Amino acid sequence: MSTYQESYCNITTDLLFIEPNLSEYDGKKVLPSNWVASGTSHLYNLYNVGDCSGQVYKEGKELTEVTDTPNSDNEYRYTASTDLLEYYFQGTSVNTLNSSVFESSRDWVVLKTEAVKRASDFIRSVLPFPIYQNKGVGTQDAVGNDYPEIIVRSTAVMAVESLVRPYDVEKADTIKSQAMNGEDTGWLDMLRKGEMTLYSSEGESKYKGILRVVSINANTTGSIVDVRGRSTYPWDIIKIKISGGGTITAGTSNTSVTFDSLIGNENGLKLEPMATNEIIDCYWQLVGHDMYVRFSPGLYTTNDEWELEVSGELDQSFSAIKTVRTTRY
Repeated sequence: MSTYQESYCNITTDLLFIEPNLSEYDGKKVLPSNWVASGTSHLYNLYNVGDCSGQVYKEGKELTEVTDTPNSDNEYRYTASTDLLEYYFQGTSVNTLNSSVFESSRDWVVLKTEAVKRASDFIRSVLPFPIYQNKGVGTQDAVGNDYPEIIVRSTAVMAVESLVRPYDVEKADTIKSQAMNGEDTGWLDMLRKGEMTLYSSEGESKYKGILRVVSINANTTGSIVDVRGRSTYPWDIIKIKISGGGTITAGTSNTSVTFDSLIGNENGLKLEPMATNEIIDCYWQLVGHDMYVRFSPGLYTTNDEWELEVSGELDQSFSAIKTVRTTRY
């Protein structure tokens, strides 16, 4: 069996961001303390232990599972048909083993991995649109994830709540409510209703223009502070670059601080000049596709660069759905 489906979050930092004490819910159960000698030197038996087909621990340390009779220290074998756990260790005794803590559970890494996979599959089923990677230069979120942060965090929430639920239902419900709840205010609820959007969606953010800093000199104090317009092109990324640096001061005429803007063409992005050595006047200035930006006064350095992602299309599936509740008395 194979799959091309990916998990949306990792099993370490993403899960711990939701529940720092997650290791408390690792599924370990304490085994009974009634070890007996097997009749073979250094080999001990524990009957009626319940399922130990996952991982067995002694005092918190993972033991080594074998398929033949254990014959080296800290080796064990579990036989489901007889519900028998065999354990080998030299220099111990039945009394010593009965005063030790033996536990069993599924391997913690395997358990977390399955929880994340199940949560990812669940989210794919819940959301009424595909989830794409935002992987590549200039498209990742600030933390560098390959998937949108809202998807990563929602997946982590759903995975953690499933790990916690067997031990604390109330806490699991509280954790889950961050992503889904009866008031439809969770992150997944808002994604379904169009109140939140993903990077890949042709939603209001791209429709209005998404401005990003590409490269700014440490001495620069001015910036693009506003964007307006509706793109006349289906989708593009407009390059905006300071072609002549200097200082713009309110009340003083600027004749030297300039910018260039470039749009895409059939050969790629940011190639076709639109504005060339345009003097910055701190009013609305055209950069391409009927989109305008406004610079602030301040110091600009040559080669300071921004990009403006725009879309002339608005996908209605990512527009907020307005609802009203009615009550009949």
